[in-house]
Amino acid sequence: MKRLAIALLACFSLTASAQAPQPSKEQLLQMQQMLMAQQIQAMASLYDLRYSRLGFDETVGAIKSGAEKRGWKLGGIHDVQAEMRTTGVKDARRMKAINLCPVGANERVAKASGGKAPALPCRVTVFETADGKINVVRMNLHSLAKGMQGDLSKVLGELAVEEDALYKGILE
Repeated sequence: MKRLAIALLACFSLTASAQAPQPSKEQLLQMQQMLMAQQIQAMASLYDLRYSRLGFDETVGAIKSGAEKRGWKLGGIHDVQAEMRTTGVKDARRMKAINLCPVGANERVAKASGGKAPALPCRVTVFETADGKINVVRMNLHSLAKGMQGDLSKVLGELAVEEDALYKGILE
């Protein structure tokens, strides 16, 4: 008797789910667009994009000299525009990626996370838009810090404050 009741219940639930209305193409498209908007919003919170108060070369120079003054590790400056032109992009705008990191930042993150957090990218990109504005984009450590807990949140918050000091006077 129990088996019959379970079989009937399973049959009714399958029939009910099979009869559930399927979303229309328009509803599916709307759901996809909503999901994409949520993903874009989540990604946008990971980056800090701001206008520079300075010209392109002045922005790159100010970031580089500010990092040197603070004793940060300064890697190469990658000319992304030149790279794009070598691949055939004729109208590539000015863009440079600067590798820089507060000394010991990744060691602090590794220790605070117990070795579970990935290394920070330690990179900032300066680029010119079609309307001639100069933008600076970097990881949003303030946002990352808010999403973490304990020591890792504290370390990321401290690193964010160090970064803010570097960009003070450069970014709007």
